[in-house]
Amino acid sequence: MVRPSGRRANAAQARPLGARLRGVDAETLFRWIADRTPTMIWTADAAGRYTFFNRARLRFTGRSLDAELGDGWMERVHREDRSAYLQSHEHAVRAGVPFTAEYRLRRRDGCYRWVLHHGQPWKIGDKPGFVGSCLDFTERKCEEERFRARLRELADHLEAAREEERSTVAREIHDELGQTLTALKMEIGRAIPFIRRGPAVDRLQSMVGLCELAIQAVQRIASRLRSPVLDHLGLAEAVSWEAAAFRARTGIRCRVAAAGDTTALSTDQQLVVFRILQEALTNVARHADASAVSIRIREDRRRFELLVRDNGRGISPEELAGPESFGILGMRERAAAIGGALTIGGRPGRGTHVVVQVPLAREGRRRG
Repeated sequence: MVRPSGRRANAAQARPLGARLRGVDAETLFRWIADRTPTMIWTADAAGRYTFFNRARLRFTGRSLDAELGDGWMERVHREDRSAYLQSHEHAVRAGVPFTAEYRLRRRDGCYRWVLHHGQPWKIGDKPGFVGSCLDFTERKCEEERFRARLRELADHLEAAREEERSTVAREIHDELGQTLTALKMEIGRAIPFIRRGPAVDRLQSMVGLCELAIQAVQRIASRLRSPVLDHLGLAEAVSWEAAAFRARTGIRCRVAAAGDTTALSTDQQLVVFRILQEALTNVARHADASAVSIRIREDRRRFELLVRDNGRGISPEELAGPESFGILGMRERAAAIGGALTIGGRPGRGTHVVVQVPLAREGRRRG
């Protein structure tokens, strides 16, 4: 028996399919094709109500098409993810633009799986709406989470090592260099009475003044590296001390309002909050063009809050999201490392505010 050539064989195989689909409308043809693809596919009308799910999606959820249509499919979406999805979906429907969302979808076996949900506007015939797909990417999502966790661990380790190094350097500067300069100042002072009056005495007096300036610089640098006030007197006193130093250094008025002199934050959390305060004040001095800053510390049984507000030019959304905003990124990472959150906002000509919020454990809280 002679078999037809490749081209004839393909034509022979295609004829039955063409015969079956001849005269079929575009929507029926689309659904026929969608039901034969392994990817989860859906369509929605112009109002955003879902009008079709293919067989792959129905096999995934284990539900009937009637149960999934409209908003019924949302019953399978994890409650914590519904709000974020609806926000992006409703915006896309109003604006008529593509959208992408991630959420957890309950599989037929009861397990929640992460899916990547993508949709875009389309028109089939004279019916406008949306068409899209869902991809189960749980393994990739878990791998990303593990990677992020490792990065956080590395960042925490580096931050701890940096603070330890700062503490060591601060002690060495204060104890060794500071003491050496103090001894030098005293020796020069003792030598002055034994020298006759003249240019030499004036030079020695000038050297004493320079030693005093160097001692003050050593104390200032050591304090910036590691605040002794924070270590010995706690966060509230350290904030007040830092505000006074900022006012003396920049001439910008700085007012502090603190409810109490103790806190439920751990020692490590206090240090992180203090570093965020230092970075916020540095940003005010460099960029805000402000004449006054207010710092407020509040704490109740559930939450600690630090607010830094200035009356400067106000940070713009572009500056907040800019690729060079490493200081802001660093503050966010510091806050996240202690289980907190950082919020920054501003209005043109109305100043900028930085808010650090840290939830407090109900049990086992340590006061410092």
